[in-house]
Amino acid sequence: MKANKWLYLWVVQGRYGMHGWEDLCASENYRDARANLREYRENEHGIAHRMIQRRELNTEYTATA
Repeated sequence: MKANKWLYLWVVQGRYGMHGWEDLCASENYRDARANLREYRENEHGIAHRMIQRRELNTEYTATA
C-alpha cells in the first residue's frame, strides 16, 4: 500500500502554567485519543486538557513522478 504524504494525529494537550498548551500524547485514531484524554482528566484534577487534530509530514513518504 502506498504511504500517504501526511500523518493525521489526534493529540492530547495539557495546560500547565504560563507556557501554554503542552503535548502529552498522540494517537492515530480517535478512540485511543479519547481514552487517553479521559485518563488525564480523571488523574490530574485542576489542569485543563484538550484534544486537537494535527497533521505531520510522513517520513516514510517518497514522491514518485
